[in-house]
Amino acid sequence: MININKRRFDVIREDLHRAYGHEYSAAEINRKTDEVIAKHSQSANLEEFVPVMVERELKEHFGDHRIHVRFVAGSQVALAQAAVALTKKHAGEALVVDAAATHPEISEEGHMAHVLHERGMLEPGKRYLDEVRTVAMPDYIVYLGRHLERDEAGKDVKIWDIENADDLEATRELADDLEARVLYMLNRLGIDPVREGAAVEA
Repeated sequence: MININKRRFDVIREDLHRAYGHEYSAAEINRKTDEVIAKHSQSANLEEFVPVMVERELKEHFGDHRIHVRFVAGSQVALAQAAVALTKKHAGEALVVDAAATHPEISEEGHMAHVLHERGMLEPGKRYLDEVRTVAMPDYIVYLGRHLERDEAGKDVKIWDIENADDLEATRELADDLEARVLYMLNRLGIDPVREGAAVEA
């Protein structure tokens, strides 16, 4: 098998784990993926079409995928952290959620980080801004502010009119507003918020 197909199979496998990992174990996904790759690789006349056929059959087998939401906050790392943390808190594993930030390696200790600590939602050492793989186009891009440059690709784009907060009390109000928007988004997506205290994998 040519190398380009191996890389495409790796991408398909990664996407399957992201989309269906809440319903199927890693072993189940890998086993079915290997089975379908082997079947189509043995019978194909043109190798370049094998990944397309493999992906189609696997998606038909596993069914509907988890909706993928990506928050965009520019250089406001703490705001992106808050959006991701709030969504994970209320959606659990029902969504794939990540964020794009200009400098995700920066750890902000500003007002928003303080508010998240107050609410037990920002644990030391826990990574909330995962590396975003550019080929994984999300279902929804949510821009956290009208002023942000709209340079992210998504199947649907939402813009939340988020204002900057200059002091701690204003940041608490901003966090409340952000949480209300997250809950509204989940309602529109038909996702019931997880019960308070239910285990959520970050």
